[in-house]
Amino acid sequence: MVLKGKQIGQGNTAEIFEYGEGKILKLYKEGISKSACEQEFNITQNVYRFLGICPKAYEVVEVDGRYGASYERIDGQSMLQAALSNRRSFRKEGKQLAHYHNAIQKPVDFALPTVKEKLKRDIKRVEELTGDEKDKLYQYIDTLPEGSVLCHFDFHLDNIILRDGNAVIIDWMIACNGDRLSDVARTCILFEYSEIPTKSLLQRHMIKFMQKRLLRIYLTEYFKITQADRKELHRWKLPIAAARLSEWRPEPEKKRLLKMVHQSMRRLA
Repeated sequence: MVLKGKQIGQGNTAEIFEYGEGKILKLYKEGISKSACEQEFNITQNVYRFLGICPKAYEVVEVDGRYGASYERIDGQSMLQAALSNRRSFRKEGKQLAHYHNAIQKPVDFALPTVKEKLKRDIKRVEELTGDEKDKLYQYIDTLPEGSVLCHFDFHLDNIILRDGNAVIIDWMIACNGDRLSDVARTCILFEYSEIPTKSLLQRHMIKFMQKRLLRIYLTEYFKITQADRKELHRWKLPIAAARLSEWRPEPEKKRLLKMVHQSMRRLA
């Protein structure tokens, strides 16, 4: 029998509990399948074996009809907490984010869904787009580079824990294989469009200002160290934004994303 401890965290898809010494239990919410749980578990195991930059994955479990998995407990401060606690460190955090991202973008020796497969699958579920719009997006995706590197696809400051000066990257549920700039574009969309969970208008403006500054520093450093073509980044933003509409997001964020998608598609016509 699985005995979970007190709850210590929560996200859109799962709750995090203490789970014995040095472990946590990531327990998915009702309705999330065992296969989705196993997918993240298997990816995390492979990434740990291949790069060693994520928590250890121990076992898949079932608790009260919900699926979950136990992982190594990572005690430390997230990069988001570090940036918010010391605004003078923005430049350092932004640059480090670029280096951490580049460090994981390696060809892997294990099976993953491709970026293009994931985008098409997600876009298919988007209720706000017509069938004709989806077909045009599928055709557009086919014109983009294939690529063959590990893409986290949820790479942001809150998914990077700093432990003893080293980065531990968490939440590998939607990782895939593809072009490196698709993953950078996904990070950009997260920075640019995610709704700020606060009722304070002043705090929302402050966080938005911080995000814009961090994103600018991150991108400048990323293209400096990789010598990648920045024009290719912008080509990925349209399908990334369209696929983001398949996720549960606050209505204001969905409206902004949909407006961007429609404007971009008009420019393609």
